[in-house]
Amino acid sequence: MSSASVAVAAATAKTKPAAPHLDYRPDVDGLRAVAVLPVVIFHAFPELIPGGFVGVDIFFVISGFLITGILLRALNKGEFSLLGFYGRRIKRIFPALIAMMLTVFALGWAVLLPDEFEQLGKHIAAGAAFVLNLSLFIDTNLYFGAIEAPLVHLWSLGVEEQFYFVWPLLLWATWRLGRWQVALLAAISAVSFYLNVSSVHEDPLQAFYLPSSRLWELALGGLLAFATQNKAAHGGHEALPAWVPRAGLFGDNARANLGAVLLLGSFAFLHNKMEFPGWWALAPVFGSVLLISAGPDSFISRRVLSQRWMVFVGLISYPLYLWHWPLLSLAHTMDWRDYTPALRVGLVALSVLLAWLTYRFIERPLRGSPKTFKVAGGLFATMAVCALGGWLTYKTQIPSRPIPADVAKILAAENEDFPYPEEPGILNIGDGAKKVLFIGDSTLAQYHGRVEKVLKENPGNSRGAIFAWRPGCAPHDEITRVAHAKCRQLLADAIALAKTDPIESVVIGFSWYSYLTGNRDSDHVGEVRPLLPVADPALDNVRRMVEGFAASGKKVYIVLNAPLNPGFAPRQMVQRTLFAPGFKVNSPPATKESLLQAYEPFLARLRQIAKDNNASLIDPLSGLCPDGVCRSITKGDEPIYRDTFHLRKFYILESVGYIDPVVLDASHGPVPGGR
Repeated sequence: MSSASVAVAAATAKTKPAAPHLDYRPDVDGLRAVAVLPVVIFHAFPELIPGGFVGVDIFFVISGFLITGILLRALNKGEFSLLGFYGRRIKRIFPALIAMMLTVFALGWAVLLPDEFEQLGKHIAAGAAFVLNLSLFIDTNLYFGAIEAPLVHLWSLGVEEQFYFVWPLLLWATWRLGRWQVALLAAISAVSFYLNVSSVHEDPLQAFYLPSSRLWELALGGLLAFATQNKAAHGGHEALPAWVPRAGLFGDNARANLGAVLLLGSFAFLHNKMEFPGWWALAPVFGSVLLISAGPDSFISRRVLSQRWMVFVGLISYPLYLWHWPLLSLAHTMDWRDYTPALRVGLVALSVLLAWLTYRFIERPLRGSPKTFKVAGGLFATMAVCALGGWLTYKTQIPSRPIPADVAKILAAENEDFPYPEEPGILNIGDGAKKVLFIGDSTLAQYHGRVEKVLKENPGNSRGAIFAWRPGCAPHDEITRVAHAKCRQLLADAIALAKTDPIESVVIGFSWYSYLTGNRDSDHVGEVRPLLPVADPALDNVRRMVEGFAASGKKVYIVLNAPLNPGFAPRQMVQRTLFAPGFKVNSPPATKESLLQAYEPFLARLRQIAKDNNASLIDPLSGLCPDGVCRSITKGDEPIYRDTFHLRKFYILESVGYIDPVVLDASHGPVPGGR
């Protein structure tokens, strides 16, 4: 113990009575099982437990409760030591994490492409430094669905470790405040919750990743731990002070039952399309608090959470959480076509086995070693080497596995600029007095280069063009994922602009399939899916737009979806193997017939809207699927697509002619290069 720690211990020993040691609670380990199993199932089969991701929030509450209890007992006994606390944390957290990261690094070298391997290196470095949540906040725009990132799940570990860094210092610094300490900590928790709900709409990444927006979840578990210090003085009750009723509506069983209902409801009714955490996180957080507060003697604690198999899963929950996602991610990356339910079941079983082996032969021996500082020092040094290796990989000082030339040619396509303009908003093209207004998202804006080229090649044409667009902007707020207000304003401005005299025609285009069916998964686009409930109000909005434009005397066009297929994006064409050659191209075509079946649910509605308002449909399938076959590679072996939803710029400029008639006078005839 350092001299500073001795001084703190001496001072605090005079101000606080010692609290007795709390007995082990198997129900809390059972609650860990309740936390980890839904997360694993959600990652493997998201449709089975749509709210399974809230298991992380349960973990936060448990961690806050247990860590605060440890700290409070140390402070009460005058044995508080930061070095001792962090030494024990290192023994608890580092062994399994190091084993997993080293394994993922080796597998990643075998199956990841160069840029993916670099990203893995960055995530290893950030994960080893416990700042991956901050890195993801800066670098990415999603968590759910990030199947290509095998270490993305370490964001939660970053949040916890940042809590462990701040919380002990906060408890020690406020220890002399007595009862006011709890009030201060409760106020800090309230501020954190406010930051969460105030940012979840406009800046969901901040609410999801930053510790400032997640502190309240861990802190509520910590505040619950303060109540356990009353055990000796109030009849040995495990979780709450004596003034809390132990029967009736507020009794142990009632709290446990309500907590279980909140957790089960969270698993069943929350989903990853919601703004989370926000207010929705109250359900799993308070459900966890209620279950823990009910103590070990409630019916659910004794008969459910304390079951031997539940306790076993709880004991291996940490390594299970670490192992399951990299296995799923890397298997999907190797060959998404073979990412079958049977394979996922096998990977989950393998992750359970690896979790037990890690717990039995790595975690327990090191955690149980009495040589805390020696073991912690070795683990810390090993983790530093992992961080350095990850950083060198990110900086390409550690090379990735070489890729064949044909694969490199395919991948080069996705490194090109996007085909749509750099800045969203209103874009004017051409000098014609008559204007054609394009309203939509990036799948419509991708044609702006073609329109610009056509107008330049036809200087005597009387028409110009205006693009009003924003990426991800859908015809209904519930569909638009980010920047709802900006999208709403853009559509309002575009509708107002359409009413002005220079506008002769209006072209409307969105990613209809992904918005109206909810299928934005690059592995499954183009599959037959039912329309979402929000499709009705979204299509009603489109109908009102078309009716308004037609009533104003404008000619209206509706651009339908280009061909969508899981294997059309360049990266999706690459199949990986552990053995030579390592990487190969696999890009079978799709059939027009299959895509028409997938599009039919919304095509019928759009056809009716067009028919009722004398509007015209522009169908990219007619131009991009000659002879009924939709291909992803040209005759010169060039990929046609930039990504799942966008064509490449060169292909649009040279080969996409179905937009041309909209901006050309009839007298100008066909355009060279158009189809």
